[in-house]
Parts: sequence; structure tokens; C-alpha cells
Amino acid sequence: MKKIIDEKELDIVLPILGQDKYLKTKSNEYGWFKKNDLLIAFFIDKHLFFRRLVFTTEVISRSREVTIADEKQFLGNVLDFIKEYKICDFVYKAQSNVVLKSCPDNSKCVEWGTYEVNLQCNEEELFSSFNQKSRNVIRKALKSHVYVEISENIEEIYHNIKNTLVRQKSIHYPSLDYLKKLSYLKTNAAFFVVKQDKNIQGSLVLLFDNETGYAMYAGSIQKPATGSLDLLHFKAMKFLQTKNIKIYDFVGTRINIKKDSKQEGIDRFKRKFNPSLRRGYAFMSVINPIKYTIFTFLSKVYLRLKGYEYADPILKITLEELEDHDSVQNI
Repeated sequence: MKKIIDEKELDIVLPILGQDKYLKTKSNEYGWFKKNDLLIAFFIDKHLFFRRLVFTTEVISRSREVTIADEKQFLGNVLDFIKEYKICDFVYKAQSNVVLKSCPDNSKCVEWGTYEVNLQCNEEELFSSFNQKSRNVIRKALKSHVYVEISENIEEIYHNIKNTLVRQKSIHYPSLDYLKKLSYLKTNAAFFVVKQDKNIQGSLVLLFDNETGYAMYAGSIQKPATGSLDLLHFKAMKFLQTKNIKIYDFVGTRINIKKDSKQEGIDRFKRKFNPSLRRGYAFMSVINPIKYTIFTFLSKVYLRLKGYEYADPILKITLEELEDHDSVQNI
């Protein structure tokens, strides 16, 4: 097992979310773990004296499809390496785009997935694949002078995304500085806004490589024009088709979502585009239990002062799934 910090040593074409130029937007400390022909990209997020490691890709091979057994063994080796060399205090839940085929032993695991739209068709076939309600509201939006454009007004997009997440009682919105860093990726990033009468209705931050477009962040006003958000994603998909990109990834979803939850509404919106659900797992692993306990305590205090409740990134999902399971199975 090796920790590599120079992309040139890898001799492989990486997805954009595993490339050096993306990783450096997340942290000054990043790299790849590699053993034989398998590798995974990561960055380390440092707060106070805590070191949190986050994976940004799945396990990648330069020459073959990675099997479940290969991945499980590799991830176990990565965690052993991290512990031996004290690289971080805990391995946090990976970015939402990461859907693993397995979970390493002695980790908190949860089912995870992502919705993907196949773009290997023409525009008419793509539009016809959406459900009827989505097609109808897109037509209505176009008749109501709703339009989508690529924007360089990063500040406007930042405020739209921030206001959306604050409205949803979340503080996990990207900073303005971070969005500006993403805009410098140029050939791998596009920022979309949807407007009506020059008034913003929603926004989308899209990253892409030769294979996949990732809908990384999205926002909307409280009551957007009918069909404007459907049109926003449709235009983003059409943009990717012009570049012969194969997949539009909505970037992450929970499995077995709690009924009537906010997540259920988001999931329902994504399913209107007739995506396929790629299922797998997410996990986190505590390397230094004492520091993780302190980190969790300080996070709870900080969020409480801000008026929010702390939610364990894995445990919260697990509990919601159990509530769903109990309501159906009466266990």
C-alpha cells in the first residue's frame, strides 16, 4: 500500500473528482492510496487539531472491473495503512457521489446509492424518457419565458444555494471561495441558472469529465416558476450530450428513505427523469476514538449555538432507515 501525492505517478486517466486539480479545491493535503492496480482518491480536512479524511472516488482500477471481494480487501488494507501511519483521526463518510460495492470490517456502514440518467440517446429520446408530469411542466416553463443560461455570476449562485440549504435547516452549503475555486476548473465545470423575467429561479453547479456529469450543488428560490427546475436539469443534460458524455449523476441518495421526509421529496424529483439507481454502501471509520469523541462533542455544542441539531453522518441515516423498516415490518 502506498500514499501517493503526485498524480503523474498513477499513470491512469482519473474521473474529475479524483484529479489533482479538483482535490486541491478541497484541501492542501490530498492524494491517492494505491496497491497493485487499485487506487482511491482522498483529501484531508483539518479543523483545530482534528484530521478528517474524505474519499472522493470509488475504488478504481486502470485495467479491469473492480469486484466486491477486491474492493473489500483493498479498503481494509487502506484502513490498516491509515491506522499504522496515523494519517487521520477518522475516515468520514465519503462524498455523496461515492457509491461503494462493499464496506470494510469494523466500520459504521449504511446502504447508499445515486441516480444516474443515461445520456446515450438523442435529445428527443431523452426528453421522452422523462415522466409525463416533468415533460408537461418543462413545456409550460418554456411557454412562460423561463430560460436557462450558463452564468459567471458565482456570487448569485452562491446565495441561491446557501438560501436553499438554510431554508432546509442545513449549514452544509459550499462557501463562496470554494465555488470560485470550482469555476477555475474551466473545462470541467459549468454553472447554470434558470430565470424568468431576469429573476433567478434556481441554480446548478455541474462538474464533468469524459464519462460523467455530476450535479454537485443545486438551489432554488422558495416558490420557483412551474417547471423551471425540471428545465434546468434538462438543459444541463443537453449540454453534456453535446460533449458526448454518457451519464448525468444526481450525486447521492439514501436507500429506504423515511416517508414524508425532506429527502423523500428530493428523491421524488430526481425519479421524474427516469434515472437508474446504482446501489451500494457508504461507511465511516474511527481511527482515534478519543479525538473523535471530542470532535463530536464540540460539533454538537457549535451547532446548538447556531440553532441546529447535530446528526451523525452515518448513524442518522441508519436510524431513519430503521424507522422506515419498523413502520413496514412492525418489528
